[in-house]
Amino acid sequence: MRVLFGVALLAACASAQSLDLSSLDKLESKAKEVNTVSLDAGQIRGAMSLLPGDDHDQDMQQVRGILSGIHGISVRNFEFEDKGGYSMADVDAIRAQIARMPGWAKIVESRQAGEHDEVYLLTQSEKIAGLAVIAAEPKELTVVFINGSVSLKDLGKLHGMMGIPDIELGDKDRTPKDATKK
Repeated sequence: MRVLFGVALLAACASAQSLDLSSLDKLESKAKEVNTVSLDAGQIRGAMSLLPGDDHDQDMQQVRGILSGIHGISVRNFEFEDKGGYSMADVDAIRAQIARMPGWAKIVESRQAGEHDEVYLLTQSEKIAGLAVIAAEPKELTVVFINGSVSLKDLGKLHGMMGIPDIELGDKDRTPKDATKK
């Protein structure tokens, strides 16, 4: 009985994980543009009722299905006039929080020309239970944290909704035609 209780408690704690992004608040005064989204499960359900389309619109049915598995969405996006609007210590504080949360693993890391992008996943029972993205560019910093079940494929269908930015994984300049050339 204790083992069952312990497993249930661990699962509840893991699914209730959240990322504290308040350490980034100090960047607001330095940024030329700030975008902030903080939605809990109730707010997401309320927003779903405002989505366009009817019960026969397959795209909106699909989006509603994706959103039904999400318990929270947090997005912080800062655009700066010049380089140096944020420090690596600001980014490292977010990375350190993710590293301390049980079950999270970095699945993508990309460094190129001053950009450093990372994608982290939380998996439970072979299912995705959370997603975190850190995109650090010379003049822009974006952090996305999604608590709940969402696939990377489905995430692309949500870009532009509820503050979720367009997240490209892989080579942005590569087209299917280029993929056949080797």
